[in-house]
Amino acid sequence: MLLRGGIATALLVLTMAGTAVADPSAQVVGGTRASIKDNPFAVYLAPTADTRDPRCTGVVVAPNKILTAAHCVDEGVTGPKPIPLNKRVVVAGRENVHSTGEGVVAKLTKIAINPKYDGISFDSAVLTLDRSLHQKPIRMAGAADRHLYAPGKSATVMGWGDVKEGGDTNGYLMKAQIPILEDETCRVFWGDDGQGNDFYENRSMMCAAVMKGGIDACNGDSGGPFVAGGKLIGLVSKGEGCARPNHPAIYARVDAINTWVAKEILL
Repeated sequence: MLLRGGIATALLVLTMAGTAVADPSAQVVGGTRASIKDNPFAVYLAPTADTRDPRCTGVVVAPNKILTAAHCVDEGVTGPKPIPLNKRVVVAGRENVHSTGEGVVAKLTKIAINPKYDGISFDSAVLTLDRSLHQKPIRMAGAADRHLYAPGKSATVMGWGDVKEGGDTNGYLMKAQIPILEDETCRVFWGDDGQGNDFYENRSMMCAAVMKGGIDACNGDSGGPFVAGGKLIGLVSKGEGCARPNHPAIYARVDAINTWVAKEILL
């Protein structure tokens, strides 16, 4: 199973306690250029030493708060544990990672990993920044937005990740339309977790893919926005390879974490 955050795709290893051990590494395959002006809520995480190196994607949910995938900021050694704050910065307002004179680089002052995150489920984290951004936050899906998750509908995924499996980022924010699938499609594909339980569960996950292949999120897109109806409905979480035929991907459901994120925004 592959997480989708950083330079190289990370192999997920499950410990006996069911906790993921991963090197956070997941751009959109088969996508098109996306405008940062039209999507100001899209940001990326980069090493402090090089802001041209997108490791994960994130979403502005409040002026000084970023929502991303937990595995992007999890040390992954002794269970869920945040990486040191000085390891990453958030880059906002920069469409091309090489345009270093554009956008804002913000430091992290806090990393809150979802308390329900076990390396698989509830793959989400809220980052607090050292400043407030001017980028407009996106609205998050909630309990009244179940219709946005209906199988057959499509949502837009975005990120700065690789543009092909085993390739590299092209440096630009990319986007693609991905259809939402029935939960059973992912449940069958992903099988069990090695302990007899379904790996995929629909409490905190949603299933999406272009089943003929050719279009997908990829390495560096982890934590990236999955948008429908003008709202954030999901975050890029897990996939096997990138854009392979009949390989459904898992996105973290935002309606399942909305209340927790709202509380973190107030802290």
